[in-house]
Amino acid sequence: MRELLWSHRRLFYAVATFSFIVNLLQLGPSFYWMAVFDRVMTSRSEATLFYLTLGIAGTLLLIMALEILRARLLVVITVWIDKRVSPVIFDALVTQGGNPELPAYPEGMRDLYTFRNYITGSGIFALFDTPWLPIYLAIIFMISKTLGLFAIGGVAILVTVGWVNERLSRDALDTMHREMSNSSRFVDTVSRNAESVLTLGMLSNVRDRWSSLHEMSLSHQTMTANVVGSTISLTRLVRQVVQIMMLCAGAWLILDESASPGVMIAATFIASRALVPVEMFLSSWTQFAEARNAYHRLDAFLQRIRKPPEEQMTLEPPEGAVSTERLVFVVPGRPDPVLKGVSFQVNAGESIGIIGPSGSGKSTLARLLVGLWSPTAGTVRFDGAELDHWSRDDLGRHIAYLPQTIELFSGTIAENIARMGKVDAKQVVRAAEQAGVHDLIVRLPKGYMTKVSEGHSGLSGGQKQRIALARALFGDPRIVVLDEPNSNLDADGEATLQNVLAELKARGVTTFVIAHRPSVLARVDRILVLRDGQVERFGTRAEILGQYAGGPAPGVQAAAPAPAPAAVAPAPPSAPAPVAAGHGRPAAQPATPGYLGASAVVLTGGMPAPVANQAAA
Repeated sequence: MRELLWSHRRLFYAVATFSFIVNLLQLGPSFYWMAVFDRVMTSRSEATLFYLTLGIAGTLLLIMALEILRARLLVVITVWIDKRVSPVIFDALVTQGGNPELPAYPEGMRDLYTFRNYITGSGIFALFDTPWLPIYLAIIFMISKTLGLFAIGGVAILVTVGWVNERLSRDALDTMHREMSNSSRFVDTVSRNAESVLTLGMLSNVRDRWSSLHEMSLSHQTMTANVVGSTISLTRLVRQVVQIMMLCAGAWLILDESASPGVMIAATFIASRALVPVEMFLSSWTQFAEARNAYHRLDAFLQRIRKPPEEQMTLEPPEGAVSTERLVFVVPGRPDPVLKGVSFQVNAGESIGIIGPSGSGKSTLARLLVGLWSPTAGTVRFDGAELDHWSRDDLGRHIAYLPQTIELFSGTIAENIARMGKVDAKQVVRAAEQAGVHDLIVRLPKGYMTKVSEGHSGLSGGQKQRIALARALFGDPRIVVLDEPNSNLDADGEATLQNVLAELKARGVTTFVIAHRPSVLARVDRILVLRDGQVERFGTRAEILGQYAGGPAPGVQAAAPAPAPAAVAPAPPSAPAPVAAGHGRPAAQPATPGYLGASAVVLTGGMPAPVANQAAA
């Protein structure tokens, strides 16, 4: 931040120059009243009064013009800083999102807005006008030493009030900001999990938890507001008392024939002008303190993420060969690594299944394979080149990644499939057809132009997952990583996913599939078994599944056997089904031995269709 501000030092010099001229011209009204009382009133010259008034009017207009110019210069500075910093913050927030190695900074944009609003507000001018305070005091001393002493006393009191205000409010402001951030993050978490909160009866509990967080921030905010409010009231009181005392002292000097009425009025005006920046600074103290804290957080953040520019060559699109060498990944704060020396090699075009118990590091490995996270030790290589040698933009066009948690962005379905870039209708439709979601989309009221919004897409979990799969396949990637791609899919979706995997294999696309269901592993070439962050086995599908012939592979659900229907004696052909009285439908049959007696409902096209029993369903 210091470097950014320093790069615009010429504009700040211009603002300081305009402030110098403005403060110099602000002496005009004081000398105007001095001339009126000491010259016009004694000479009774109307022409003198006219030209003095005309001159002071021009001075005030010039002051207004210069204040507008310096305000616009500050706006130019803040807009330039925003354009330079906001993309960096945005990229860092996305890059650091979910990365346990990097500290989160979700308040980055808000801190930038706070700093920018203060620079473009009126409080910043107090910083440019305050240096003129000694000059105003020196002029008052030149006019009258007695009046100068009163002015110095008033300034000393105001400075003391400001120092006390700083000491009392600094910790309260820091704590208030921290508690407000905690409260806001908790509200975001609750809103994202609203379904669980409402269905599990957690509303009162989470409200109580939020209330405790909110009350903490509110108490510090109240204390800060009380301190600042008292400071502002005391500042106004001191300024008014100083003006009255100077008028009183001036009147006494007039009676003592030591000063003229013009001198008294001019000194009072200058003293008032000298105290204005101090009063303005203390009045905007809360905004100043928040902007100062935001500046320090932004400066520390930019220094933390600043890296020397690395020249990267544009490499050819990867063929799909992937290898890892002794991958280690450690989450800060956890004693054991998540991955412990994972090494394997995959040829271009191979399809790899990744299985293992929960917590074995499967999703972590997926994030490392696509470059979302950086390994603590070891390397990931595409076609022999380390992943760090690829630029993010170049690599992103050749990688498909489907995470467990699916989110769609605000926009149309076509824009989401096109990865929020320029919509190429042919490529969008092609990706949708590859993901088997084209027919689903065209049946929507507006087809591909259907609007979705964050958190309120109106789509089921399976539909969102299939659309996200189309987004992953957009642009014909060479390496595909799917993390639980069938977690929200029904039978039709499972069948479609199998077709997608078969097509990817036919096209020679390297595919990694993390799965707990055995059905999705039917088309993989080899299976990688992870346990406790290490490679337990890595072999062909037949070898791995053969080694676990007595039971399911680790982390893979056992396939449920289809229930054998019980023998049911057929009804005589001539015997009609019993009909309930008053209805034209057959009455319900009693539960057949060997089946569950409870009836079931099958949803067909969104409409319930009763069936005889659960086995039939």
